[in-house]
Amino acid sequence: MGVRRGVEGTTTAIAALCLSLALCLAGCASPDGGPSASSPSAPPGSPGSVEATQEPLAGPVPTPRPAPPPSVNEPPAAPLATALGPASGTSRPSAKQSQAPGAAGLPGTATTIPSPGPPSAASGSPSPQAPLPLPTTGVPSGTAVYFVAIGDGGSRGVRFGSDDSLVAVQFSASEGSDPLAAAMGQLLAPDDGATQAGLYNALSGSALRYVSGYLDGSTAVVNLSGSLRPGGVCDHPRIETQLTQTAVAATGASQAVIYIDGRTLADVLSLR
Repeated sequence: MGVRRGVEGTTTAIAALCLSLALCLAGCASPDGGPSASSPSAPPGSPGSVEATQEPLAGPVPTPRPAPPPSVNEPPAAPLATALGPASGTSRPSAKQSQAPGAAGLPGTATTIPSPGPPSAASGSPSPQAPLPLPTTGVPSGTAVYFVAIGDGGSRGVRFGSDDSLVAVQFSASEGSDPLAAAMGQLLAPDDGATQAGLYNALSGSALRYVSGYLDGSTAVVNLSGSLRPGGVCDHPRIETQLTQTAVAATGASQAVIYIDGRTLADVLSLR
């Protein structure tokens, strides 16, 4: 009998301890420190019985439905160069695409900025051309031979005599030839080069040929042979100027002396 009472007392103490532990756990779980609304404490019952508390189970988490497959008859997507901005549920366009307003003023229209390229050949724009060289008398470089522009008054060359002009015409000479001999050969040649240049040669009526020439200090000495036939008194200064200036230009001398068959040019002209 005493043993049974001791067992009942022990069972009652254990039940009370479990009930106190459950109440403490429920108090810690509630936000205001009181008994939890979802876990009400069990009313006191008969000694030795303990009611367990049970938390409500959470409902099932709904899984997202997969997106429906695209329709076969759906029109193809517009190219990136002209497509509108991103729609709902699609990824944003890459940062490499330039966003600019479309032709109708719609915001977010992606356009491609064309890079500048070479002009088309069909545009008809003329290509730049080098300036044309100015016409020159004779060849650009060579032997200088002097002719006369009658009544020119110094417009085309150096003025001298009776309002004439002394004009230099360049002629090409063969490589290694004597410049003085080449210049005198052009001046005294039968096929007068002055006419081609629109000039006058006062020596065209004469029959002279070049014999020799040399430098005596700063003076060019020229020996000619043949007959001198001026066209008139006005041709005297023209003949003298043409011969001396051509000899000076060919030799680089400061002056020239002309001999015709051993006689000076001044003596020969005085007899005409």
